[in-house]
Amino acid sequence: MDQLPTLAFDHKGIIEVCVDRIRAKLNYTTIALLLLPQEFTLTELQSVYEYCLGKQLDKRNFRKKMVSLDILEPTELRRTGERARPAMLYRAKEREIRIIPLFK
Repeated sequence: MDQLPTLAFDHKGIIEVCVDRIRAKLNYTTIALLLLPQEFTLTELQSVYEYCLGKQLDKRNFRKKMVSLDILEPTELRRTGERARPAMLYRAKEREIRIIPLFK
């Protein structure tokens, strides 16, 4: 959003409205899961929330909350090829938007 090129007509305003709606929906839906590939790490999911909300989230609390919502299922796979320990990959149980009690 910070690096959009010059857009014609009211297209920048349309994009801003869309981003604002996504930010708002992050607080009560599973929309963030649709912004990720089929398989992702919890760190990647947290990064989506942090980027869109514009603030850092506590890693332990975030993971605990996501697991407790019963919206994710672990895969048998791990992300390799990085310097750190291979991270477990997850997938969304449903690939459609659901209302969840995330940030009350």
